[in-house]
Amino acid sequence: MNKGIFCISIDYELLWGRKDLDTKPFIPLVSKERKIIGKILELLRKYNIPATWAVVGRISEKGNSLWHGSDTIDKIKKVNHQEIASHSYSHEIFTDIDKEGAEKEIQTNKAKSFVFPRNRIVYLQLLKKNGFICFRGPDETAYELLIPSIPPVYKPCLKQGLVEIPGSMYFVSGRGIRKYIPKNLRFIKCRLGINQAIKKKCVFHIWFHPVDFANDTVKLFSDFEKILKYAAKKRELGLLKVKNMGQIASEYLSQRFNRD
Repeated sequence: MNKGIFCISIDYELLWGRKDLDTKPFIPLVSKERKIIGKILELLRKYNIPATWAVVGRISEKGNSLWHGSDTIDKIKKVNHQEIASHSYSHEIFTDIDKEGAEKEIQTNKAKSFVFPRNRIVYLQLLKKNGFICFRGPDETAYELLIPSIPPVYKPCLKQGLVEIPGSMYFVSGRGIRKYIPKNLRFIKCRLGINQAIKKKCVFHIWFHPVDFANDTVKLFSDFEKILKYAAKKRELGLLKVKNMGQIASEYLSQRFNRD
């Protein structure tokens, strides 16, 4: 890698992400997701930022709007450099199902990139078998917003024939106690991560769910736009690349092939 890279992946689940838990508290939050996705896409378009949308397959089906949203997927596809990745077919937790069940969850989506539900990673050989080239690896820390720590950055690596692109930082929601996170702190942490990626020529990879913006919406979008603006400025200066997961993996595999 000759430059640092900034990457965004977005886990798009609607209520499928809570199907094994109590969905009731999330119904009013999920009902806001279409508007939230529209705003996210507006900002990604404004700053020309690629992103990976890891979509639960069943969302593309017709049905109740709390569980299904083919209209939103169509909107995502219309914005340049947005990658539709797989977040499994129905958000089964892979560590809780057998190999046969995992293959059924994987086969339904012919994307290049995969994000495991709840980041529970297993059955990597099935991803390779079904044509995927990369997956999001787990974050090393659960304390993304501790000060003065700098979020981790990584170089992509091969794992069982797939490119692993670990998460660096969860752009945490505004739910519950998180509403007390000060304005700009998410931005400050991401700025530190981007600078670290530039310095070390590594990937700084943030991820979130659209529903995470349903609480404390104005504050979170303020921080999110500042992050995109900062990354776009560093890209304009020639210091940073901004890529989605599929782009990172394709570039990595191409460079590796040329070296070999």
